Amino acid sequence: MNINATLLGQTIAFVIFVAICWKYVWPPIISIMEEREKRIADGLEAAKKADDSLEEAQLEFDQKMNKAKEEAAEILNKANTRASQIVANASIKAEAEAEKILSAASKTIENDANKAKEELKLKMSELIIDTSEKILEEEIDPDKHQNLLKKAASEL
Repeated sequence: MNINATLLGQTIAFVIFVAICWKYVWPPIISIMEEREKRIADGLEAAKKADDSLEEAQLEFDQKMNKAKEEAAEILNKANTRASQIVANASIKAEAEAEKILSAASKTIENDANKAKEELKLKMSELIIDTSEKILEEEIDPDKHQNLLKKAASEL
């Protein structure tokens, strides 16, 4: 192999080029690569933290949702129980009111029947007296008439 000045010049130029690159080009490239690697690692770490925090938020959401469902079911049960109590109380009050109305109506009917009986007794006694007057063809004076009415009413 033939070593001549060109090869030697090229080797020296290559070594100088490598030294210059090693001193001035390589460090910025390495720092950019390290910075990029750091950003990627930070991004991955942030994504992992976000994933973890999303899982925690999902668990917390599920717990709160279950608690809210339980509270809603409890409130619904209480409302149903209260509604049943209100309906039962209203039913009891309605029955009591119906009984009062029925007893008042029966008392009214009884009173009306008694009044009708009394009126019928009076009319009947008047009719008897009128008939008796016609039969006897004499008129009874008002005092006797009143006494006869009372007597006839008490007998019936």
